[in-house]
Amino acid sequence: MTDSRSVSRRLLIIDDDPSCRMTIAYLLGKLGHTVAEAESGSAGLAILRQQPVDLVMTDLTMPGLTGWAVARLVKAMRPHLPVVLVTGDAYAIPLDQPERLYVDALLAKPCGLAEIQAVIGPLTRDRADTVGARDPASGGFPTGRSWETNITGPGPL
Repeated sequence: MTDSRSVSRRLLIIDDDPSCRMTIAYLLGKLGHTVAEAESGSAGLAILRQQPVDLVMTDLTMPGLTGWAVARLVKAMRPHLPVVLVTGDAYAIPLDQPERLYVDALLAKPCGLAEIQAVIGPLTRDRADTVGARDPASGGFPTGRSWETNITGPGPL
């Protein structure tokens, strides 16, 4: 069931783990989005150069380009394109991580439909007044957000 306020978007999922990538792609499809999948940061950036994309979700720990590197390169190519970092170690990332400025939200694995929708919903809605707006006082996240509130998913056991 899709949220009537949501709009179908084209999302890019980058994850070297096929089962994680396919699961997230399936859940995004259930939300009504079109999904492109990439098995590496390099493959994801190639897709981004060739196709329109409304949001990028990238795994943090991958061979070759890490999620941090992917986020930095995505923002260099398209500064206002939302980037969601997906990781099983979300709570181990220091709040002062310098690369966080390239990430719009953090999603903890494992994640379900509700967690994904909570994170990508605000990032994929048409909001001309705030798209790309960055507030240095908020740590570089879009206005009204903070690093702590952008971590969505199960807490530590």
